[in-house]
This record gives sequence, C-alpha cells and structure tokens, in this order.
Amino acid sequence: MERLGAAAGGLAFAVLILGGFVAIRLLTRLFYSVVLLVETLSIAAFALLIGYVVYRILLGSSDNPRRSH
Repeated sequence: MERLGAAAGGLAFAVLILGGFVAIRLLTRLFYSVVLLVETLSIAAFALLIGYVVYRILLGSSDNPRRSH
C-alpha cells in the first residue's frame, strides 16, 4: 500500500511540474502575442500620422487660419 501511495504522489508531482511548464509556456506566448499586437498597432498609428503629414504637405494646404487660400 505504501508503494501505491508513493507512486501516486510521484505521479501527482510529475503532473504538477509538467503543468507548471505548460502554464509558463502559455503565459510567455500570451505575453509575446500582446507585445506583437501593441507593436503592430503602434507602427500602424505612426504610419497613419506620417501619411497624414505627407498628404498635407503634398496638398499644400495648411490648418493655419492666418493663411488665406
């Protein structure tokens, strides 16, 4: 009976270690995905800002109210 209890305890410990590794891997991948998403959105926002500035320059229009068209 002691051997059966020891085997069950060893199996539970092995499952706990494996579960810990799986949980760490999942959290790491989740964090990596979030970082990639934020990076992609930041680059898109920056590209839109640069595109707007270039558009305004090429169009030759200004937001300056003192400048008449």
